[in-house]
Amino acid sequence: MKKYALAISLSAAGMSVFGGAHAQTTGASSGVTIYGIINPSLTYTDKVANATPSNPTGTGARLSMDTAVAQGSRIGFKGVEDLGGGLKALFTLENGFNADTGQLAQGGLFFGRTAIVGLSGGMGTVYLGRQKDYIDDLSSYNGALDFGSLVNNIHALNLDRTQGSRVNNSVRYNSPVMGGVTLSALYGFGEQAGSTGAGQSFGVGGSYSNGPLSFGAAYFQNKLTATNTFTGSSDSGIAPGATTGSIASTSLKTFLIGGSYKLGDVRMYGSFSQVKQPLAVAAGAAMTGFTAASGAAFTFGGVNNSKVNLVDFGVNYNVTPTTQLLANFVTTRSKFVGAKDGKASQVSLGVDYFLSKRTDLYLFYANIRSSDMFNPGLYVAPGASNTQNVLTAGIRHKF
Repeated sequence: MKKYALAISLSAAGMSVFGGAHAQTTGASSGVTIYGIINPSLTYTDKVANATPSNPTGTGARLSMDTAVAQGSRIGFKGVEDLGGGLKALFTLENGFNADTGQLAQGGLFFGRTAIVGLSGGMGTVYLGRQKDYIDDLSSYNGALDFGSLVNNIHALNLDRTQGSRVNNSVRYNSPVMGGVTLSALYGFGEQAGSTGAGQSFGVGGSYSNGPLSFGAAYFQNKLTATNTFTGSSDSGIAPGATTGSIASTSLKTFLIGGSYKLGDVRMYGSFSQVKQPLAVAAGAAMTGFTAASGAAFTFGGVNNSKVNLVDFGVNYNVTPTTQLLANFVTTRSKFVGAKDGKASQVSLGVDYFLSKRTDLYLFYANIRSSDMFNPGLYVAPGASNTQNVLTAGIRHKF
């Protein structure tokens, strides 16, 4: 009987998808939802790094079809079962893929975006599996919500986790909403024999929401798996270069505080985030400052990058019910051990036009500039120049 009920639920979800409605489970205590996003785009990027033996700092323009600029392409399954007495069982399995090639994203993991199961009741919700920490829940306070991966690199190559990074082997607790306040805590098991701290991750956060106003803060850290080795339970952005430490040494600390306010058709937002690499060391005796030859040593997450401070603020304006104008500015300051601080900033502008509730067209432009540090580039294109521009047009379809 249970198998028959599940088959009916899956069939109903499938009919909803192919019938043209966004797949959701509504008005039912148990069921399964199938959902997804497909998001390819055409992108022009100038001054992409194009080194040759005769010109190691050479650049060239690139025209490409990309994926996941506004949002990552995905297909997911969500389920809920009413266990009675106010208790429910929940699960989410979410696969990420590249819409331009069909390949798996998240390093080829089949359910790389999310793989969790949990229980929810009056005391809150507990999830176990591969999942994000609370910094991702605060995405409405920075440009990630509007511009997606276009602001990934300027956010310290996502070391501040604003683009959503996952923690393997983790347990997360979310409190019930209490007077507009939500609290959360996450722990990632390093699973290393002989050392509980090796590869361990930990995160806490909370937020308050009341009508048009919301604000929140979150903190996250992780530790080395073994001496000079960063893997562990979290895939936090790129692997930090500052890993000169012993087993279970803390390799990354990051926090974010921010808020947003909605006034009619305008949503304003802002955040401050900070990334620390406690194990950063000088890049070398002869590398006391950034030069073209020093390259990526002087960049976000480099071996000598001890701290990055980031300020992100922007505005989203609904000109009409179907048209949004977007603007965002991010400025950063990076500390390098034994060298001058580096600076990088980015301006992003966009228009998003909704053909329906499920399908929209967008056009984004961004410019990034850096000084006294290596330019991380825009989206997936590294920049050998101190400035770079990108123009991308895409279609996003949700089902």
